[in-house]
Amino acid sequence: MLSKVNECRVVKENHRRQVYHLRTPAGGLFLKRSSLVRSKDRLRHFLLPRRRWAEWRNLHRLRQARVPAARPLAKGQSKISRPKSYFLLTEQVAGSHIPINSLVNARSLGQYAAFLHRRRVYHADLNRKNFILNSNGQLYLLDAQEVFFPPWMPHRLRVNNLGRIIFNLCALDDPEPWVTEFLEGYNQGLFKNVNVCEVIEAARGHQHRRFRSRSKRCCKNSTEFEILKNQHLHGYKRRDFSWEARDLQLAENQGKSLKGAHVIGYQGVCIKKQRRKFFHQNRCLASWKMSQALAVRGIPVPRSLGYFEFKNQSYFLAELLDDRLHLNAYLSSLSDERVKRQALKKLALWLRTFHDTDVWQRDFKSSNILCRNSDYFMVDLDGVRIRRLSDHNKIYNLAQLNASVSNTLSIKDRLRFYQYYSADYRPTRQQRRTVYRKVWDITNTKNTKIYDLDFAELLESQIKAGPGKKI
Repeated sequence: MLSKVNECRVVKENHRRQVYHLRTPAGGLFLKRSSLVRSKDRLRHFLLPRRRWAEWRNLHRLRQARVPAARPLAKGQSKISRPKSYFLLTEQVAGSHIPINSLVNARSLGQYAAFLHRRRVYHADLNRKNFILNSNGQLYLLDAQEVFFPPWMPHRLRVNNLGRIIFNLCALDDPEPWVTEFLEGYNQGLFKNVNVCEVIEAARGHQHRRFRSRSKRCCKNSTEFEILKNQHLHGYKRRDFSWEARDLQLAENQGKSLKGAHVIGYQGVCIKKQRRKFFHQNRCLASWKMSQALAVRGIPVPRSLGYFEFKNQSYFLAELLDDRLHLNAYLSSLSDERVKRQALKKLALWLRTFHDTDVWQRDFKSSNILCRNSDYFMVDLDGVRIRRLSDHNKIYNLAQLNASVSNTLSIKDRLRFYQYYSADYRPTRQQRRTVYRKVWDITNTKNTKIYDLDFAELLESQIKAGPGKKI
């Protein structure tokens, strides 16, 4: 069978699994090869040997249940090579993956999910890459490793499975239109209907679990990160980052101070250091963990490189952004009023992304925001917390930012910023005025001189500019 292969292409590759696309005169094939590199994988396959060929059996059971799936062709394993490996060969299914937020396919996806549940098929990893839509409009399962056949499908299990589908195929910013269309196709002929609210709640639960699991990878050995445990250096780093103890000492001796003595720059790397003390927060470790947590949520931060412990000091290393500017310096450089409004709108939406993902910066000031190529980056991450945000915390962040932005922004600019921030909330005029008062009351309690913000001067410039147009 493999002697007829005339082209081989790598589709997916890491140190544990490789997927190859093979082209033959009769059609395409997919070869999935898995290696037992990690000790826990070897132990799992020793204790549960049937899991090795679970996908092979599942594909045959799906075809017996008349569920369209990729056709299995061959399986095998290598007993001589170290580490041991095994493979699965399947036939290629011609078609395309369904795009995210596609309302055209939402109803048909709901009907397909109902079809699987009626056949008592539970797919624990039903993401958009694991099924394909062929030219006849029929959906085929591709990856059957996490397929189970329970004796019955209780309501809770169905909701959990539908939540995973929605999490992978629908943006959760405004999911109701897509989910409504999806459930129109699903709630046909089943014993108990599923409502929109419980499915969206299940999808958000899957999202939070994904965020937590991806965030914790920075403190584990994985394809991207590595744990350091040698004689001189302990900590974590990215696998593509090659610094050792000698490089760290050179950076301390020859680095350029960026913020006092505890933040230095050296060869494109920003290094934050702290002396380790009992009963004190390890700010460098907190910054390392939070950098990964924000990155998986799609919030721009300088790329983290490593966390080291060396000679009773802790170090957090991140990418040093070229051509960076602090927020006040960036806004002061904008002379065109139209460009400044666009920058303010982008900043307001950036802050909304923070709050919509339950991210709260306790020290949200302009000096902790860097700008490069009109993009914003959050730094000083040890003060960031991820938790449910109250309206008071959101208003407090707005007041912190308002107090740390200089006279470069007029009062009208500040009001516009809040309107951009609350565009989707659609507050009433009275609600807007209430928020304005709270923001300015908190702003007046802060020392704004260090940011070159003078309220008297700001108000005077507003009076001289005249009433102007309604905002």
